[in-house]
Amino acid sequence: MGIMDKMKQAKDMYGNMKKMQQEVDKIVVEGSSKNNLVTVSVKGNHQISNIKIDDGLQSSDLRDIEKHVLIASNEALAKVNKEIKAKMGSMMNLPGGFKLPF
Repeated sequence: MGIMDKMKQAKDMYGNMKKMQQEVDKIVVEGSSKNNLVTVSVKGNHQISNIKIDDGLQSSDLRDIEKHVLIASNEALAKVNKEIKAKMGSMMNLPGGFKLPF
């Protein structure tokens, strides 16, 4: 394999990585706590984009609210990680059952 082939391969790999990043940037998932009292939206870059707290928690203890936010956040993060793995696996044409190291 010559230097030109390696350069083309590197360029193709860069293009594929850029496409994957664009697909990941489109991901938005929601996680919720028990009875949907708190809902958290997380983008593909792992940033929280929105938190909704039901009015029913208004009179709750602060620790209860914190617990609901943690549960909803952890669920949303787990969902976004699963979605990223699925998108990256399909874009990389990996065989079924192949696990990514992240």
